[in-house]
Amino acid sequence: MTVDMSLIGVILNFIFLLIVLNAVLYKPLRSFFEKRQDQIKHDLHEAARLNEIASQRVTEKNEELNNFRLECRSIKSRVIKDAENERDNILHIAKIKAEDLVKHAENQILEKNKKAEINLEKHLSGIIADLTGKLLAEKIDSAKDQELINKLLDKRGN
Repeated sequence: MTVDMSLIGVILNFIFLLIVLNAVLYKPLRSFFEKRQDQIKHDLHEAARLNEIASQRVTEKNEELNNFRLECRSIKSRVIKDAENERDNILHIAKIKAEDLVKHAENQILEKNKKAEINLEKHLSGIIADLTGKLLAEKIDSAKDQELINKLLDKRGN
């Protein structure tokens, strides 16, 4: 078997080409892809870390929001309670004032009734005095007395 020299030259050239390509292309490409893979792993790890931080912050903000809502409810309850107390105080004061006004009005009515009674008594005593004076002056008989009383009453009524 004879091996042709040109075949050996082609094989040697092919091996040399493989060595050169390995040194020039394959190793740098492999290194580039390894770095790229490491960068992707690092970026994924960083994204997971940032996602965890974001989740923690969302949880914290939700807790703050819930605390704020509870505080708002508490403030609303206090305001409503204070308003109800103020309403009750105002109604109590108004009731006391109304009772005072009623008592004052009743006292005024009693005073006016007393004055009316006094005026009526004065008026009646005047009538009685007039009747008595006339009866004593003209005391004749009971029919004439009755006629005189009716006449005086008619005169006073007008």
